[in-house]
Amino acid sequence: MSINSRAFQLARFQCCKKTYKIGVSAITEEKRLQTENVQKIAKQNLEKGERWHKKLSVKEIVFGFQDNSIAILAVLAGVIGGSLQRGQILLAGLAAVIAGAISVAIGDYVSSKSEVEYFEAEINRESLEIQDNSPVEREEVRQIYMKKAPFTENELAVIENRITSDKKAWLDTMAKEELGIVRERFVHPLKVALIMMVAETIGGLVPLAPLLVTQNTRTGFIAAIIVTFAALFAIGVWKTTFTRKNKLVSGIEMVVAGIVATVIPYVIGNLLSSITVTF
Repeated sequence: MSINSRAFQLARFQCCKKTYKIGVSAITEEKRLQTENVQKIAKQNLEKGERWHKKLSVKEIVFGFQDNSIAILAVLAGVIGGSLQRGQILLAGLAAVIAGAISVAIGDYVSSKSEVEYFEAEINRESLEIQDNSPVEREEVRQIYMKKAPFTENELAVIENRITSDKKAWLDTMAKEELGIVRERFVHPLKVALIMMVAETIGGLVPLAPLLVTQNTRTGFIAAIIVTFAALFAIGVWKTTFTRKNKLVSGIEMVVAGIVATVIPYVIGNLLSSITVTF
């Protein structure tokens, strides 16, 4: 083989080697970028989930709206049959809206505060047990993860040692896994109460709205029934934004719940009114 031929083959080999390295580097860089992208998306999802728990209280919104809208509709049913004027009916309804919203908000504040205090007390008790570095607490960590997946004894030992070496991580694990308490889901009782009060107020004003635009109270009451149940259907559809359930089914569910909450008290009231009381 001539010297020129050997030089050509060597140059070709070096070129192929360089091309191969560039290709490998490109693949490595692509994988690195994919990994970073996956990590970024996962982090965003976790942060988004945490913000979701802290920002929105679907239970309070749905309950508050449904509760006071039906309550005020029942109040209207009672007062419209009497001899009250339209303005008196509106004032009675507005007073009921305000009273109901404040009462339920205070009740929700007290109950939410009690729940948070109870959870905090449970976490503090667990913290004291961890501070004592109890062998039982360490064994509980091992058994928790033993139920999660078929880990080997060596893997369980590593997990146990890693978690129990950090008191904060240890407490967080025990709170979530043993007590079923997730701190991120704690909402300040005052915030819960305010959400409930706003939902109750809006829900209560819905049945009153038709009476503001019509002079005939009976026509206004019929319109109030239609508007109230249409609003309940809309709330049912709205909550599917978070529940991912069928919109029609969810809307009908809210309407049915409203009808039941309206009809049952009416039937019970009629039954009680037929009873003769002698005292």
